[in-house]
Amino acid sequence: MLRHDNIVNVLEVAVGEDSMDEVYMVMEYCEQLRVRFTMSQTDFGMARSYSIRPLTPGVVTIWYRAPEILLGSKHYTPAVDMWSAGLVLAELIQSEPCLTGERALDQLSLVVKLLGSPTADDMAVLSAMGCPDLVRWRRESLASGRADNLERRFLTDSTMETINMLRGLLAWNPQARWTAAEALGKGKGQISEVGERWWKERPRAVERELLPTFPEIRNGASLQSLQHRGREGKMEGSQAGTKSSDNGYVFDFDEERNVHRPSKRARAR
Repeated sequence: MLRHDNIVNVLEVAVGEDSMDEVYMVMEYCEQLRVRFTMSQTDFGMARSYSIRPLTPGVVTIWYRAPEILLGSKHYTPAVDMWSAGLVLAELIQSEPCLTGERALDQLSLVVKLLGSPTADDMAVLSAMGCPDLVRWRRESLASGRADNLERRFLTDSTMETINMLRGLLAWNPQARWTAAEALGKGKGQISEVGERWWKERPRAVERELLPTFPEIRNGASLQSLQHRGREGKMEGSQAGTKSSDNGYVFDFDEERNVHRPSKRARAR
């Protein structure tokens, strides 16, 4: 059983009182929006040890599914996980899912709009992977001549190093996608150097204990309540003569860019 700080642990496995077909997994409590900036993963139901063999098609939630899986390949590689990681990063940048197609062809069309049309070399690699839906996609709905729109969509909210990271993770050709080691900047190649520069950008990573904390927000919280909470924080900050975050927290920065632990102020009643 997996045990890790970033994995929601399974505490018990229980079966139904009347039927052994009813299986329940008892998991530890996890905040829906982590209040301490800790990302936790769960639901490894279809996870398998990787080996070179025909694999299950149609895995991964469609919004995070790599092109080769969208096209029906059973011979994909760990590069599909790097594609998903790229879309998670894009979602963190803009605070909303990046590609939200309802069907495989819809999703592929959104990928084309974001990354531009695949090149002849990209198509050759996908064809060699045995993607059964490639011919139909090319014939019926593949738009040609589309340009890459990563910079237009993300540069306002990020940096060129971030664009380079996204471009490395979101490559049509799975063989050209960055590996995990390259994305982490662990290695001696040129790609690793590009990845390392992204990790060195400000704000730099800090120990988790030094990060601010925020109230937990669950699906039940309405937009109006969140906006009201933000107005309270801004009002409170102006009364105190300091800048306040949208959640009623005050951040103090000294001239040496050191960040002091934020203190929570009582909200106005």
